[in-house]
Amino acid sequence: MVSHKKKLRSEKAKVKLKATKLPKGLNVTKTEFKVRKITIREQLKETQFADGQRQLNIKETISRLKHHSSNARADALRKLREALIARSVNLTGYMHNVVQSISAISLDVDKDTRRDSFKVLKCLLTTLTTEEVLPFFHIISSYLRCAMTHIQPAIQEDSLLMLDVLIEHVPQLVVTQSAKIIRNFLEMISRARKEGDHTSRTLTVRLGQKQTTIKWRTKVLERLQQMLSTLVESERDKKNERNVNSFTKVVTFNPNVPQYYEIRRPYLNSAPEIDLLTLFRPSLNSNGAGAVEKTEEEKLREYVNHLLPLLIESWIEVRPQNQSTSITLTSEAALTLKVVLEILQNIWQLIKLHEQEKNHNLLSDWFREEYAEIFASSFLTEVFPYQQGCERDPESSKKSYKKHLQTLNSSGGQLCLQQNICIAYLICQFYKSHKTTQLEANKFVSLLYYLEEVVSNLKTHSLQDYHVLIQALRICLLENDIHVIQLHGNLANNLLNSTLEAFLENHFPAKYNSESEVLTLVCDIIRSWQLRQTYGDDIFKRFMLYLPQLLLRPNIQLSTLIAMSSLVKQKNAILLHELENKIELVIQNIQKIHVYGAVNAFEGKKHIMNLFYWTEKQYTPEYKNQLLQNIDEYISDKRIINYYKYILS
Repeated sequence: MVSHKKKLRSEKAKVKLKATKLPKGLNVTKTEFKVRKITIREQLKETQFADGQRQLNIKETISRLKHHSSNARADALRKLREALIARSVNLTGYMHNVVQSISAISLDVDKDTRRDSFKVLKCLLTTLTTEEVLPFFHIISSYLRCAMTHIQPAIQEDSLLMLDVLIEHVPQLVVTQSAKIIRNFLEMISRARKEGDHTSRTLTVRLGQKQTTIKWRTKVLERLQQMLSTLVESERDKKNERNVNSFTKVVTFNPNVPQYYEIRRPYLNSAPEIDLLTLFRPSLNSNGAGAVEKTEEEKLREYVNHLLPLLIESWIEVRPQNQSTSITLTSEAALTLKVVLEILQNIWQLIKLHEQEKNHNLLSDWFREEYAEIFASSFLTEVFPYQQGCERDPESSKKSYKKHLQTLNSSGGQLCLQQNICIAYLICQFYKSHKTTQLEANKFVSLLYYLEEVVSNLKTHSLQDYHVLIQALRICLLENDIHVIQLHGNLANNLLNSTLEAFLENHFPAKYNSESEVLTLVCDIIRSWQLRQTYGDDIFKRFMLYLPQLLLRPNIQLSTLIAMSSLVKQKNAILLHELENKIELVIQNIQKIHVYGAVNAFEGKKHIMNLFYWTEKQYTPEYKNQLLQNIDEYISDKRIINYYKYILS
């Protein structure tokens, strides 16, 4: 054995290195290594590379959209959204899977993932046309209805965001599925309650949620109002399209010129007809196996009987309870009032469009009989006209005050003009009857006072919807029973005079078509000899002198010319005399004027020239030759020249 001393000597004999430290940065273990990239041939077919980055693999993304991990689903949604925005993905052949996968995430448990799916759906609908979405829309609407009736309140809330995306991008398709979607709104704010053979609904209260019950109901009712507004616009467009197509188009065949004819498949290009009676079916399973199937008329009435009490109860909960002391509304109450009234307004407009097509008044008569008194007692209270409180908190910041102003404007403004005018319109609709009693006529007093004040100060008021105001004026001044107008003679005369003054001073803007609607209203009043006697002929004199000046503008509506023509055919002396005085100026302007709503330019200008057919002035030969020379000088279209000379002959 080696002794201990020998070990020490051997250790001392070894060469010793100096203890030095490595420079900073070199005392690091390098882990870089080079590998060769492995590529599978199948991936080359499905994956493309651009600028060194891998592009979207649509099959892999679809599979990740169904992944059990929420992070994987969110990442797939993000990649798909980026690809749709950059338009770097071709969805041909994958549309069904993509639409179903995105729509299914609307029922996802994770809130962020759900809302990301709505953003992706919005990008997808932006890149596609309505015809391309149509074959797959039943998938989207099915998941939407599942989300609207989901047991989780959070998923129900987000279903409204999904509906907003659809209404914004594909409103025509939403209309086609409206009969199925509308039924679910009642389920979101109420529950059915059966008492014997009678079934009713009660409003539900949301406990333990971040949103208050009032805000939740308002959100649901806002979407219902948007749905009904989309339906009204769709029905109006169909009606206008039918009116336009009613004109006969004459085509002259020329074998030397190429002929183009439109050939369509109507079952592919036209959306299915939506009947009003099929829209309002209650989502109640109260009919047993042996129950008798109800008619469409009964289903409509049953839905309205469930909806109207809910709307009125929603308003009663937020309106001022002590009306003798509190005369202002909170922002929540004003917004609830606005949404409820707009829903009722849309229902009335849908009923009117339906009755114009069916040529009967059964629905409106029933609606008036059932709910006129209930509506008046609930909305036409001592507080009318309503106002909002807009006092600023002195301790509030600029940001909070700006948010307060936005809320104030969205809920109708301080004066609540939209709400008050809509109440006036609805009261006029509910009480428009040929059998108006003294009690019902008294309800128009406060309305006439308010409408006269609004029309007199129309220049200072910024209205968003002139159509409702004009409809209320039409009912009060024209469509009401003549006895009601005579009963409130002074108020009706003041309202008509204010309307004429506002029209002559151009306070009804032409861009909203309100000017043409007021002109048509006044012309309809003048055509009725009873109303003309009631109001007096002197009140219309300035209006008659003003009408021919419309022919000197660069643009005019076809409805305006039709209304003027109806007065000219009645041999209105003031209007005919003023037309005769303006004939030279009309000749100078007829080549340049544009008639909106006419089939073509020549047909529109024929309406202008036909007005002078009814003039009775006997022109002297010298003046007639001067007019013919003016026609040749200022008009270049030979069709107009020949037709005008024929009229003057």
